[in-house]
Amino acid sequence: MEEGLIIKAQKGDKDSFSKAVLSLKDEAYRIAYCYLHNKEDSMDAVADAVEKALLNISKLKNDKYFKTWFIRIVINECKIQLRQKQKIISMADDLYKYDDLSKTNREEKIDLERSLTILDPSDRILIYMKYYMGYTLEEVAETMNLPTGTVKTRIYGNLKLLRNKLEVREG
Repeated sequence: MEEGLIIKAQKGDKDSFSKAVLSLKDEAYRIAYCYLHNKEDSMDAVADAVEKALLNISKLKNDKYFKTWFIRIVINECKIQLRQKQKIISMADDLYKYDDLSKTNREEKIDLERSLTILDPSDRILIYMKYYMGYTLEEVAETMNLPTGTVKTRIYGNLKLLRNKLEVREG
């Protein structure tokens, strides 16, 4: 992200704010989609997050944490939508493109994604952020406002649960 962009945005420069948000739009949408499993709801959550971020940008204490701050707003907007609509979240089979995968690999990936649906959404997002989006454990912890040890425990405990579930299916 361009140096000084967030500082300009905090001073009221809407173009700088737009550039900063646009640089995170794809990531924000993917996280929202992981929570909401619906294209329109995900776009609404991101749009609501942009509005809240614009209204509260002056409250951001350190400009280097803009990304984490904004992603937290997106996650909170998703949680608000979930509470309002009482939706059950599941991973979509078409979330990823399978064009370049063999039929066997495609089926294994679909099995894995279906297995993820047994997890609580708050645990599923940890695994998604770590393994699908490439976040480090520390970045996941910071974004989710959890201790790193808690993130590790939840991720690895849930991976063990998924591994056992997949082994039972295969065996």
